Amino acid sequence: MQNLSSITNSAPHRIKHFRNKLIAGVLISVPLVVTLTVLKIAYSTINNFSSPIFHSLGVHFPGVGVVTTLLLLLGLGFMATNVIGRNIIEKFESIILKIPVVAHLYGGVKQAIESVRNIKMSSNFKRVAYVPYPSSGCYLIGFVTGTLYDETLGYEMTAVFLPTTPNPFTGYMVFIESSRVIESSLTLEQATKAVVSAGLVSPAKPFPLSPP
Repeated sequence: MQNLSSITNSAPHRIKHFRNKLIAGVLISVPLVVTLTVLKIAYSTINNFSSPIFHSLGVHFPGVGVVTTLLLLLGLGFMATNVIGRNIIEKFESIILKIPVVAHLYGGVKQAIESVRNIKMSSNFKRVAYVPYPSSGCYLIGFVTGTLYDETLGYEMTAVFLPTTPNPFTGYMVFIESSRVIESSLTLEQATKAVVSAGLVSPAKPFPLSPP
């Protein structure tokens, strides 16, 4: 009876122990699974651009589509960085922009890419700031994108992009009086991780050095 009672009492403990181990395994495997899935999708997408051409020729060598697509992209990159190639691309784009439906799609995608490129190249976007909201002592974290001066208001305004959790690419654009913007010591990477993780991944408070 004593052995049966000890086994019965230890059963919940063993179940809890295995459950914790299972949760730990899931948490470790999720980033790996997501990474492998993204790489698989990227490989399939890049490979499918050129592989149908080789399949029609009877060539079924693994990875040939990926290599060909990367070489084509490299060639386009060289064309875009010299005068002759840039002129050819501009003439090709002018033809595409004359097609009714394709023009809106191509123009919208290009404008979005240019916007992201300009944001990454801008030094202002590397500034992280806090905006007081909704009450005293509460702050929204945001990225400074620029400043402007409004003659009607008579003071300088700061443009701050306030990202949403967990997708930092969507959010709100606000113009706030520059004197109310609080500069942050966080880097762009630290602020982005805090937004994506809903605060779970945040810079820790540095421990004070112990006296010798």
